[in-house]
Amino acid sequence: MIRRLRKRIVAINVITASLILFCALIVTFVVGYGRIDIEREARMNLALNFDTQQDEIRFEEEKIFDDVVLAVYDARTHQVEWFFGGNANLTREELSRYVRPIVRDVRREGWVNISVRYVKAVEGSKVKIAFNNLGASSGNLVVFAVSVLGALTLGIIVYFLFSLFLARIALRPVEDSWKKQKQFVADASHELKTPLSVILANTDILASHKDETVESQMKWVENTRAEAVRMAELVNQLLFLAKNDDGLKVQMQDVNFSNCVEGIVLGYDAVFYEKQHKFSYEVTPDVWVVGNEGQLKQLVTILLDNANKYSKGEGNITLRLQNNGKHCTLTVANDSEQLSEEQLSHLFDRFYTVDNSRNKNNGGNGLGLNIAQVICQTHNGSIRVSCENGRTAFDVTFPLKRKKD
Repeated sequence: MIRRLRKRIVAINVITASLILFCALIVTFVVGYGRIDIEREARMNLALNFDTQQDEIRFEEEKIFDDVVLAVYDARTHQVEWFFGGNANLTREELSRYVRPIVRDVRREGWVNISVRYVKAVEGSKVKIAFNNLGASSGNLVVFAVSVLGALTLGIIVYFLFSLFLARIALRPVEDSWKKQKQFVADASHELKTPLSVILANTDILASHKDETVESQMKWVENTRAEAVRMAELVNQLLFLAKNDDGLKVQMQDVNFSNCVEGIVLGYDAVFYEKQHKFSYEVTPDVWVVGNEGQLKQLVTILLDNANKYSKGEGNITLRLQNNGKHCTLTVANDSEQLSEEQLSHLFDRFYTVDNSRNKNNGGNGLGLNIAQVICQTHNGSIRVSCENGRTAFDVTFPLKRKKD
């Protein structure tokens, strides 16, 4: 797909440039021909005004008459007097048969053939006829056009190579996005495949024990329900990310972030106690931000849930919300295994997990932290992670909103 798109972009660019350059060549040729025609007309008119009583050599020496032949026909004597420019490329024998027909013709100007043009003027009994051979000037114009066409062809080839290079650079983000999308679909399919396989296996087991009571088969029922809940959570997370990728606007309002954090924290006391984690928190009251309350609560839930899943042993989990003047900072930290810089740099990638086996046991799918990052970006905030001495900390920063009176 990317290759076809690159070829299409290059083709459009080259065709467009070729049309523009070709039109420029046509305009240049037409303008050049028009200019040459005007200059030729002027030289022929000057030749008609030439004083034929002077020496013929002067006519030949005049550079302006270089490609002009002047014939002076005397109606009384029927004689023709000839004056040739130095580069006229026309002979007396060639032009003699045209003189009398031109004299009898009422037209002032015309064409002898496709390459010789004439202009005449009557002065008493004499008729002056200026001939001009277009071959030389037109030939120069053709040579010029061929030279320009060759240069344009070379330019188009260079432009093609340049466009190909630029297309590769321009489409690199699209290519990366396409690869990420394909990987995202593959990962999502894999994550959905596991609970579906478990559900299908459980239903097969239940179907093979038709005579058993529900109570006796409750293990399979509960396991099926757990996998269905996991799958529903994954689908909801995928829908959230899809809506964000589509750029759907989120309704914003003034939110007491302190109340949001405290409400979520109270619900996690029992969860941490059950897993024997030590938990402490410090929330500065009346921290107001502009945001979506539902997403802010989801953010806090993701960070606390992540700390609960990956705390080491009887780990110590802390939460702190501080007012820093123009910004507020939410920090969630927990004891964990030491993470490398490489691992930290990928924590916010979709479906990324540090340890796949632990991730499966904890019920995670690698989307939570990516959703947390998306929420922070939506609220003009930031999130960063650090790990020092076996303690992982997530710092979230939001701009503050003044408390309502």
